[in-house]
This record gives sequence, C-alpha cells and structure tokens, in this order.
Amino acid sequence: MSISPPFWHPAFSRAFILDWDGVVVETKLDFSSIYKRFFGGKRVMLLEVMQSLPQEVRAEIGRCLEEIETDGSRKAQPVPGSLELLSWLEEKNVPWGIVSRNSRASVEIAAKCAGIALPPVVITRDEKVPVKPAPEAFWKASELMGVEPSCTVVVGDFLYDLIGARRAGMRSVLVQRMEKEWLDWVEASYPTLVDFARSLKEPEPLTPWEYHPLEAKKGREWLEKCFSLTVQIPRDVRKPCSWAVMVATLGVGIIAVPEGLCLEASHWLNDPYFEMVDLWQPLPKILERFLRSRFPMTKVVEGNGGFLLPADPEFLEESLGILVQ
Repeated sequence: MSISPPFWHPAFSRAFILDWDGVVVETKLDFSSIYKRFFGGKRVMLLEVMQSLPQEVRAEIGRCLEEIETDGSRKAQPVPGSLELLSWLEEKNVPWGIVSRNSRASVEIAAKCAGIALPPVVITRDEKVPVKPAPEAFWKASELMGVEPSCTVVVGDFLYDLIGARRAGMRSVLVQRMEKEWLDWVEASYPTLVDFARSLKEPEPLTPWEYHPLEAKKGREWLEKCFSLTVQIPRDVRKPCSWAVMVATLGVGIIAVPEGLCLEASHWLNDPYFEMVDLWQPLPKILERFLRSRFPMTKVVEGNGGFLLPADPEFLEESLGILVQ
C-alpha cells in the first residue's frame, strides 16, 4: 500500500528521529527543584538561560541537571509501545536516531537500564550543535542517517520536538500528550505510543499540517480534486509570490510559470515576499524555493500548460470551485 500527495503517513517516511524521554524510555525527570532554587519557581529553557549566567552558577545548575538525569536514568523503563515501534523500524529497515536535550551519559545509562540498544545516531546536548528546538540537531541527525530532512519524521512528546521539526523542514508526530495548542505544529497526534505503533502497521491517509485549515473549511474531497490540478500563473499578475501562496493554500498541486518569466522590478515593489537578490532571477526557481517550506508537496514547473486562473486574488477561490465541481 502507498499513500500519495496531498496525503501522508509516517509509515512511508525514509527515516525517524525520536525524542528520548517520554518516547523511548520513561525516566520521570523532575526539574522543579532547579526552577525553585535558581529561578524563583519559574519554568525556563534551562540550557539556553544557563548560558547567560555567571560561570559558577552555570556550573552548579549543570551539576544539578546531571544529578537529576542520572537518578532518573537509573530507573528508566521502556515507554509502553516503544519496543513495538523499534521492532517495526528494524523490520522495515528504516534508519532511526535519537535527538535529546539530555546528556549523553544519562541516555546511555537509561538505555542500559531499559534494555534498549541505542542506534548509531544519538544527538545529545554534548554535541557541538544547538539543542532543540533549534533545527541544527535534527539536520545533523538526518545527515548522519543519509536522508533528506523533508523525508524524515520526528516523533516527540513535547513542544520543543515539534517546533524543532518544523524549523528543520521535517514532518512531526505528537505522542503521549494531546495538548490542543500544540496541534498546529504537527501532522498527526496519538494519545499513546501504542496507538502510534499500531497505526504504522495499518496506515491510513493523513492530511499534513499545511492543509489542515483547508480540509476543515472545504473538506477532503476539495483538497484531493484541487491538488490534481495544474494552474498557470498569469503573465500580468502584480504579486506572483502572493498569488502562488494563495493558490497553494487552496490546495493546487502544480503551478505552471510561463517560459522566460523573471522577477521584474514591479514584482519586487509590489510583493513583500521577495528579496532584492531575487530581482531578474527565473520566477519558477524563486517560487519553488519560497513554497518549499510552506507547501512542500506543491510543485512549480516551467511551461504554458494548465488552467489559466485570474490574476485578481479575489476570484481565485471561486474559479477553483468551478474547476473542482
């Protein structure tokens, strides 16, 4: 079975990046004592805030962190469903790695106590890359696995995993914590890792994050029909990037750009999405680059084919509605 765009399922991703605590193992880490002692009880991003503190304070916080992580790691148990997930990855020969804000030592202790063999790719805060939610740790993991970020899925139970995945251009899945305000960041969410592992064995088409609002407004049938369309960008459009974004937002799968069309000075003046370095560059190249992070499934091609839609964005939705009827 395969699932084609505009739909998606993590079962068809080429690599997995897993969070450690709460996804693979449960260590029940509690940093409240650090928050209380050093930050008046306020929850902060510890690893980031530490960098601005005096050396002696930073060292003491680091010592407390290591102590809490080590104690928790010695009690580590597999999260229910994690062994099933790792077994599925091994069976399907899908490379996977760990990206964690924990120390390398604590991850190794927890892995030993939980009876889990670590993969070749383990990125912790001891690596010389910024920790998540910065994207660099995810990029390094995907590079080491030899898989493009766009073909990698991140599985996590906290907002840092989801933000980091989006910033890295990766798909993401939320497990174990059904926080409503986090759902805009993910492709899919599952109440438990057991549910997620089960879905990998029986994949069903999921709508990726970029089309969630459209599906809620127009329905899945609209998305499916609209994505099958090729539409042509008008030569007289004043804001080509804004126009392309609106068309992609409505679910169009292929945008055709007339041959030889470049970014004119008038385009740059009228369209806030463009940079000065884009001037007089081929428009297909610019649009493809811009849309990639927002609508990665949308293709931009050069040519005169496809349905010619109006340049006025006010009539785009109505015109597409006629085409998909």
